[in-house]
Order: sequence, then structure tokens, then C-alpha cells
Amino acid sequence: MAEEVDQLLQLLQSTSNVARGQAEAQLEAWCQNPNFLTVLMSRTVQGSTVASRQLAATILSWRLPRAWPTLSDADAGRLQAGLLECFLSCGELPVLKALGEACNALCQSIAVRHNTIWQDLLSAIGQSLGGDALHRRVALEVLASLVRSMGARLQSHYREIGKTLAASVQDVDPNVRIAALAVVGVAASSWCSCPEAACLWAVRGGSSLPGVFLGGDLGDLA
Repeated sequence: MAEEVDQLLQLLQSTSNVARGQAEAQLEAWCQNPNFLTVLMSRTVQGSTVASRQLAATILSWRLPRAWPTLSDADAGRLQAGLLECFLSCGELPVLKALGEACNALCQSIAVRHNTIWQDLLSAIGQSLGGDALHRRVALEVLASLVRSMGARLQSHYREIGKTLAASVQDVDPNVRIAALAVVGVAASSWCSCPEAACLWAVRGGSSLPGVFLGGDLGDLA
């Protein structure tokens, strides 16, 4: 099926409206089968072009949340593990960013279904932050998305996020520093939306966000 999926990804990028429409109809039909998502995931690594690999990852970010409520525990676990493996092993910026978006989308679905944070994703982010500059940058971009989408569910992890930001804003790579500052901005909005946290920040005299995180008695990363 891999070759058929590669052809589908090419047709989805076609300039022909007819060809693209037929490909979209085929995609809709295939997405009803959880096994297709596994094959699609493999194309984020083995697809014929960077554009096709990126598109495969983008489709995952759209389709995983739709399919999630219907998956068995076994299928769900396999897809979670496979997505993290793809994210950790990818070395192409556009593909890695799209995989990060898929991870964030799946994390939201897990939160809705199980009222919990996807802990393995947090571990993968931590692992990526110890990797090369590309993975450090995208890991921070995913973290910003998680802070934005998860909100209060991340409160117990604020201390560890603060440690991450304190180190990352001084990273030797400028793109990593920019990504870290983006997390600071998103986290500040999330922080201020919580009345208790906003009061704590005020009591501390408007200290830096990482300093508030580090000083707060908010618990460690589970």
C-alpha cells in the first residue's frame, strides 16, 4: 500500500483540480481504516519527496484527532509510539514541524478522551531539547503549542518548563533562543489567565517568567 499512498500524496499536490479532487475522495475513504494511518505515518519518513513527507505529517495532524475516539487501545498505543518515533528521528525542518503539529493535535485528543497529559510526548520533548539545534528549536515550538492548547493541565509542570526556558533563552543557536522566547510569551498569557498564578506573580514583584516558574511551589515533571 505504500506505493499507492505515495501516489496519492503526489496527486494531492497536483495542479489539476480533477486529480486533486479524486485524491481527496480516496483519502477520505482510506482514512476510515486505522491501518492507513500507520502507513501514512511511515510516509513521513519514507515518502518520495520532502513535500510529500511534510504533507503526510500534516494529514496526520488533521486525521488523528478524528479517528482517535474510534481506535482500540492497541491501535491507539501503536500510533502514539509510532508518531513519537517519527518525531524523534526526523531531520528535515518542514517535516519535523508538521510532525510536531500532529503531536500537539494528538495530545489534545488524549486530554479530551482521558483527561490527562500525554506524558510520553513531554518525555520526547525533553529528549529533543538535549539533541541538535533543529530538534531543540522544534521541541520548543511544540512546547509553545502545548502551553497554548493545554493551559491549566500543564500547571504541575511549570517548574520544569521554567528550567527549560531559563536554559533555552541562552542557547547558542539564535533560532532556539527565538523559539524559547515564543514559549515565554505564550506561557505568560497562560500564567496570567490563572488568577492564583497571576497573584503569585504580582506578589513576586513581576519577576521574570522563568523565575516565577522556578520559585513557584508547583511540583516537578511527573
